[in-house]
This record gives sequence, structure tokens and C-alpha cells, in this order.
Amino acid sequence: MRLSAERNDVVLGIDIGTQSAKCVVLDANGQVRGVGQQGYGLLTPRPQWIEQDPQAWWNAAVTAVRDALRAANVMAGRVRGIGVTGQMHGAVVLGADLIPLRPAIIWMDRRSANLCEIVQSRLPHDEIVRLAGNRLSPGFAGASLAWLREVEPETLDRARAVIQPKDYVVLRLTGVVSADPSDASATWLYDIRERRWSETLAGACGVPTEILPPVSESAAVVGTLRPAAADALGLRAEIPVVAGAGDQAALLLGAGVVEAGRGSITLGTGGQITVVSSRPQVDPDLRLNTFCHAVPNRWYTMGAILNGGIALRWWRDVIDPENPLAYPDLLARAGQVPVGSDGLFFLPYLEGERTPHMDPGATGAFIGLTTRHTQAHMTRAVLEGVAYAFRDCLQALQAAGPVPDHFLIGGGGSQGALWRHILANVLGVSLQTIEGAEHTAVGAAMLGGLGAHLFFDLSEAVARVVRYGPTEMPEFGAQATYAELHTMFQALYPALRAVR
Repeated sequence: MRLSAERNDVVLGIDIGTQSAKCVVLDANGQVRGVGQQGYGLLTPRPQWIEQDPQAWWNAAVTAVRDALRAANVMAGRVRGIGVTGQMHGAVVLGADLIPLRPAIIWMDRRSANLCEIVQSRLPHDEIVRLAGNRLSPGFAGASLAWLREVEPETLDRARAVIQPKDYVVLRLTGVVSADPSDASATWLYDIRERRWSETLAGACGVPTEILPPVSESAAVVGTLRPAAADALGLRAEIPVVAGAGDQAALLLGAGVVEAGRGSITLGTGGQITVVSSRPQVDPDLRLNTFCHAVPNRWYTMGAILNGGIALRWWRDVIDPENPLAYPDLLARAGQVPVGSDGLFFLPYLEGERTPHMDPGATGAFIGLTTRHTQAHMTRAVLEGVAYAFRDCLQALQAAGPVPDHFLIGGGGSQGALWRHILANVLGVSLQTIEGAEHTAVGAAMLGGLGAHLFFDLSEAVARVVRYGPTEMPEFGAQATYAELHTMFQALYPALRAVR
């Protein structure tokens, strides 16, 4: 009877992104039955200040849930559980009445840039590596709260709790203040090995640990849907709501990247290359991010590039901003150019760079241009330059711990067969595509399904939900050529940085 009943039941996955809230309706067979989405804006009261109104997240989530249920044509009584994910690193400061004391400072904010080195200087480097596992960066909650301690101390003095964006929506759903390890580990206030708040890190940021919320595992039920929230969403009250996960951890779940030794690549506007491990694999130079996974006793280490699909879009628009070529046509032309673009290189650092350079001031360049190079050469050089940047990340991951020779790949840029082919050869790994869309919200729904017992365990959830496409294998000759070219590519950034 359990299986036949489940076929009619669904769970919701709510994703509080930077630009919009999304909701997916996921059934017990792993099918996405409906999707809803509602956008919102950014608040920029001063240069480099980026904030959002938490109420806007809630309003958008309400609309997204109602639209998703309507699209799925599912009766409210069939919703068994809710999981929530969202943008990481934010800081929502709640007062005694659990109402935000100010707009949320989100991950894009840069006001704390001058404080990050000051805060880190308060602790030995080895202790930062051991406890935080990450460099403190502007936009991390720890950095934003350090700024509040310096500039708005009265705000922290009045705070009852500081939570992440997705946790604010959980609060609105349940009335419960909560956190999960994946989001907590991205605050720079959390001991990633012991999976608990760190007095040492919080003290360096000037944050009292009593305002940091209780942490529950991502699939743990932290509360049930309150009547007021149920009325707003058009659902029945008392539906279980789980702690949820940060967006990167939820994305890994939605892609089935949960077991130690698994790896994934996301090629979107930027790009990430991630490896899951059974213990933290921390880069001693802190060029990578190491966070807790949404799965107990799992961590993920991630290299990030800022310029993935955005580099190709920029180049396409430069060619003809009025009538931009379709991407398949652009890639078809580049496919006629030989490996290495006849000696042409492209540094893809149009918006600075993260791994491995950690240089927000890095810039892009074409290097080696001659009269024999065509538009198609330059397009292929862009594709190859992004792939070389991913290889830089891969080498940093290899320095931190074991790395697989097979990765799953998703994101809009991965849809181009040529780019997948180049990436496989530059990285020297096989790449298997992840089918479907909205993997982040789907990952949140999977957590909701685990909490509601729609799925027996994580293995069953992955088997039902996640589907894979074809695999791209590296070619020996191209792989060897690209290994030599990557060595040349690595010499370009320091040479150009010296004259910047």
C-alpha cells in the first residue's frame, strides 16, 4: 500500500535565489510535475552594498508555490513535505520578535572587503585552515557581521538570531529558527570538521555565539507548516518542513553527487568544479572552498571560476551586438579550428577570478593574435581559455586530496557538445551530462521527501529522481596537446599581472 499511495503524493522544493524564488513539485517517481517562479530585485543603498528585503523572498515564495501547484494540477492535500534551499553566505539579523532588524546583506555585497584581512590576522593561518577551511571573503556572513560590529554595533546588540536566506523562509513556514551544516559551514563562523559553531571564529568576527541558530541535518524535520503560512500558500497545515540546504549542496543532491569520490562540474555564467569526500579536503593555501554537504558525514571541496558562460556571451555580443549569432552556429564555426586555436590564447578573467588566483582585479586578454586568426579562432580560444581555468581549479583540488577521473556536468554551457569535448580533453577526465533542469530546487525537494518519508533513504531518492545522459571521453592525442598548452596558459596571468 505504501508504494501505491506514494504515486499520488508530492513534495515541494523552494529555492530562494539571488534574482527569484522558484518552487518545484516533485512526485514519488522522481518526476517534476510543475514549476513556479517569481522575481525580486536588489537593494543598493551605496556603492558595493548589495542587500535584499527578506519580505520580498517570502512574497515571491508564496507566488512561486501557488504557481507550481497550479502547473502541476496537484491537490494541496497531496503535498507531503517541504524542503528549502537558497543563496549562501547571507546575513539576516532578527530582533527579539524574530522580525529582521535591517535588510539582509547578501553574498554579492563588498562593503566588508577591507575587514577580511584584519579579521583573519587575528588568528593563525593554520587555525583558519583547521576550523573554517576557507578564506574569509566579502559577502560571507562572518565578514558582514564583522562589518556590523564595526559600523552598526547596535544592530548586533539587539539581535536575537542571525540566519541565512533559506532559513528565513523556513522561519516563515514554521516559526522555528534553524540552520543546517551546509549553510552554516559557509558563514566562516562554523567548525567544518566538528560541524558546530566555533567560539574562536565567531570571536574573531565579533559575533556572540548565542545569536547563532541551532543546527540540524538537512533532511531533519525542524517544524511543521503553521496555519497562517498554510493559508498563504494554499496548503494544509502541519506539513513537515526540513532544515534544507545551501544552494550548492542542494544542487549536488539534485545531480546525485552524494557519495565520497564523486565529482561534478557546473558550467553556467561562472563555473564550479566540486569533489565530495568523507572528510574535509582543505587546500592549505585556501584557494578552494570546503563546506559541509547536505549529507551527514560528507563534505565537498569546490573550485570556482567567475567567467564561464559569461565569457562566451560577451564574445558573441562583441561580434555583433545587434544581431548576435545563435550559440550552435558560433560553436559550429569554432569546431573547424584545430586544437590550440593555432597558438591563440584567451585569459577569461573578465570579472576577476576566484580559484586559484583569488584576484578580483584580474582582467581578460587575447594573447598571440596574428593576421591568420579569424573570428572562429577567437571563439575557440574563449572556449579553451575557460577550460584552462577549470584545469587550474582541478590542479588545486588535486593538491587538497583525491580527485576522480569521471565527473558529472551540468549548466547551460554544458549543452554545447564542442565545449564538453574541449573540457574533457583539457581536464583529462570523462564527463557525463546531467539531464533535466532546476536541479537546485529538486535537491531541496529530495530533502523534503526524505523528511516526509516519501523516499526510504537517499539512495532511493537519487535512483528515482536523477537521470544522466551521454558521456564525453578524453582523447589521448588532444589531451597531451592541451596539457602542454595549459602550461603555457599558466604563465600568462603572472606575466600580465606584473604590468597591470
